[in-house]
Amino acid sequence: MGDNGINKKEKVELKKEIGIAGAVSIIVGNMIGSGIYMTPQTLASASNPKSTMIAWVITAVGSILVALVFARLGEKYPVNGGPVVYTRDAFGDFAAFLTVWTYWIGAWICDAAVITGFLSYLSFFIPILNQSRLLAFLASTLTLWLFTGINIKGSKEVGIVAVITTVCKIVPLLIFIIIAAMHFEPSNLSTVSSEALRGTNTVSVAVGITLWAFLGLDSVSVAAGDIKNPKKNVKKATILGIIGTSIIYMGINFFAMGAVSQGYLAKSTAPLADVINKATGSSWGGGFVAIGAIIATLGATSGWILITARVALSAGEDNLFPEVFGKISPKTHTPINALVISAIAANILLLLNFVGSLQMAYNFMVLIGTLAFLPAYAFSAVGEIVLLAKKSDKFNFGIFLKNSFMSLIAFIYVLYAIYGIGANAVMWGFILMLAGIPFFVYMKVQKINEADKN
Repeated sequence: MGDNGINKKEKVELKKEIGIAGAVSIIVGNMIGSGIYMTPQTLASASNPKSTMIAWVITAVGSILVALVFARLGEKYPVNGGPVVYTRDAFGDFAAFLTVWTYWIGAWICDAAVITGFLSYLSFFIPILNQSRLLAFLASTLTLWLFTGINIKGSKEVGIVAVITTVCKIVPLLIFIIIAAMHFEPSNLSTVSSEALRGTNTVSVAVGITLWAFLGLDSVSVAAGDIKNPKKNVKKATILGIIGTSIIYMGINFFAMGAVSQGYLAKSTAPLADVINKATGSSWGGGFVAIGAIIATLGATSGWILITARVALSAGEDNLFPEVFGKISPKTHTPINALVISAIAANILLLLNFVGSLQMAYNFMVLIGTLAFLPAYAFSAVGEIVLLAKKSDKFNFGIFLKNSFMSLIAFIYVLYAIYGIGANAVMWGFILMLAGIPFFVYMKVQKINEADKN
């Protein structure tokens, strides 16, 4: 794998072509994808304003703690793979496989979910996308492979796309906050979409939902092999990205809830656009936000395709996935095999749009996709404790508590988020995890046979 006890085979290397601006933009771009544009509707359907804001604070603080784990580990392990590398070094192959298996699945679910969010906002201008499942599938497939092609060309291009789309997406969001604040009605914060949602018992559910908007906080750690001066820039980009995005998120959701009733939000298929339309009594504002959402989801699509391939590449290099995933093209210096295989998986998932409406497919993918990342977050949090202990000659309870306190709080937050996602999603996540074990067994047996032959 490479630095710090991570020994990698000699191979074609990735080019470090993404600077600090691109790194911050990838984190912000991956986080501000379809999540924040669709989350107000999902929260209005499952929670109330008070519980929602409590959930945003919990998720923001918890996500910052998790991000700090990745920032510190990314500084020590400036290589591709992020949580996969940390988990393997701390706990061994099996834990690392479970981490990368669920993370990779979650990543290509994100690819498909972000594209679904893109189509939902594009339907604001092209309504037939909400009416024709075939057309929606064809449009989503074209989008997926267009940005897979950009990723195949090189990480420099991905960084450029990230910077441009991040700037273009933040401006409409700030304008949204200003307009929503001007039409803020405190009475809207007392409304609910259903009387059953009153009370703070919906906080845990809201935490599970808001976490979706924070997925991507570890993006630069996963793609550290593409980052210039990763020991410095991975940590800096992670901290800047998560804090800035948290502030934007809470501002958007608070003023959205104050501008319209919860019942109105719950019925919306493009909540931010609909809030602007209702607040201004016109259609230009909604169209403006919809354009911002389209740009945001396109940028996030590019960034998530990068992350999906990089985590699969790391797994292939470390013999956790088949060797085909670990190959880098000597021509483009990109993991073409990992990119294509991941895109095929996401494309199959997009077929869900033939079964239900875009909103149904999106909500299902949000639940499963969110949960799929949490094992990686949990293993990384406790893995940091183990990795620190390996480098320390002294041990007592005081030293343990001092070195592990923040990581343990991050771990507890992840457990709470898993609880908040709900039993049904946890069941599907557990099934996905178990489904990967036969693949791990196959890779293990293959390595044993190769060792016997040698």
